[in-house]
Amino acid sequence: MQKPTNNSKKSNIQRNGLVIILFLALSLIMLNQHGISNTIDCNPDIMANRPDVIMLGAWWCTYCNQAKKHFEHNNINYCEYDMETTDTGKKLYRQNGGGAIPILFIGDYTLRGFNEQSVNMTLAQLDNLSASAK
Repeated sequence: MQKPTNNSKKSNIQRNGLVIILFLALSLIMLNQHGISNTIDCNPDIMANRPDVIMLGAWWCTYCNQAKKHFEHNNINYCEYDMETTDTGKKLYRQNGGGAIPILFIGDYTLRGFNEQSVNMTLAQLDNLSASAK
């Protein structure tokens, strides 16, 4: 059995480096194709209008971006606290036990993860409750 030469070691390192660069490039292309939705921060003006959904998320979270697109396409008023970069987001994330994101607050309900049907059903329940209270 032959010992690997310095040239073959360098070749393996270069090949591994190229694979990593290729992976990163493809990841960036995928992100650009799917588009990252703009974040609507939960600032005092937004909160004064009582958004339908408050989301804890992060810029890199695929499910968070899917949720934002769903909200935008269905005219659902929402705002987001970034659980990594905002103090309120970090605090709410800890208070709610951390874990997977997004965490969605809809009225008194907390949904973990994103599922269109769950969001729509929860919003419909709230609409029914507010309609029957009138």
